[in-house]
Amino acid sequence: MQSNEIKHIFLVSSTDYFSPLFIDALIEKAGINHETLGVAVFGGGDVESQYPKKIDGVTYFSYEKMNNSIFLNASTITYFSLSALNSAQVREVLELNPQMKSKCYMFITDDEVDRWLLCKDKHGHLVTDVKFNITENDLWVLSQQEWFIALDGAFRDKLTQVLGRLDFSIVDSGVVFDTLPTRAAESLAVSVYADEKNKKKSILLGTKPNAFKYQDIKAMLHAFIKAGVHTEYKFVVMWPVKQWRKRLLLDLYLTYLQKIKKQTVDVSVLTSLPPLAYTAVVMSCTHLVLQSRGGASTARQLMKWGQGKVYVAKGSHNELFFKDAQNIELCSFSTFDELASSLGKQIDVKANASKINAEEQRSLQELATLYS
Repeated sequence: MQSNEIKHIFLVSSTDYFSPLFIDALIEKAGINHETLGVAVFGGGDVESQYPKKIDGVTYFSYEKMNNSIFLNASTITYFSLSALNSAQVREVLELNPQMKSKCYMFITDDEVDRWLLCKDKHGHLVTDVKFNITENDLWVLSQQEWFIALDGAFRDKLTQVLGRLDFSIVDSGVVFDTLPTRAAESLAVSVYADEKNKKKSILLGTKPNAFKYQDIKAMLHAFIKAGVHTEYKFVVMWPVKQWRKRLLLDLYLTYLQKIKKQTVDVSVLTSLPPLAYTAVVMSCTHLVLQSRGGASTARQLMKWGQGKVYVAKGSHNELFFKDAQNIELCSFSTFDELASSLGKQIDVKANASKINAEEQRSLQELATLYS
């Protein structure tokens, strides 16, 4: 593929997880011609031999070696999130000429937006701050950024607060990719639907290791026991493999419950899993207690396939993202006691699935227009 035939460039870190799924969705779901897509990978050495996330038909470049004309001639340049990991490279691209910012798109998530808001709450305005992972390059990029890709209803007000200006635009698109590449997800979905009748009641506490603190996990289990529902459910917790001390504390607490309190709680503790196994575990659960921030892709996948109910703290970003911005029916709670008492609440999971699939199709149309 000649570089002058590539219309859309994606500027990504070699460690980025979401960009391959996003690009896969553009090709498989939005029908974007893969020959018009190029990926500029930085921080990964030789792209040809050391970047394992390639998609067939898409052209890949080592950012450090590529010609600036590829960026200058592109119709769009997209980057994912903004932090010290990529802001220096984004700034270099934006500084190529004054017209670059009109075709540069930032796909944003709640992670960086929340960091920006916390920084602004602390200092009164955005400043460099190691704690919030904000550098001088981040500030410069945000001052120049004109286009964002995000769900408008969930992010416009927050972006206005962060930027302190109204002269920005949003491509109104929610998440369109699954937790697996499209074809792998479709294959797994066949098995998930076929096995629905064999599902046991189980609750996933958070979507990733450290989604909840140890004390929160302990408090949730206590609330489930107090409500007398712990015998009806299996619980699944994801735990960082290196945090063995807290894992030991959890094991000791479960032993205490069993030996002293005579309360048996069925808890499975998992460490890191490959994407296919991870998605299969999520789909085996009937309930998900979603952390306040992050994990939206996993929760969306569970609801998209109509496999379970999602519980989330009242007033959290995730409640806004799903309930207010997309009209998805969630179970919201203020306390863990309220969470435990609402496990039997009736939720129309099939209606949620229809809404999420409809929103995905709407978002895909927005992206198809952008990347056509």
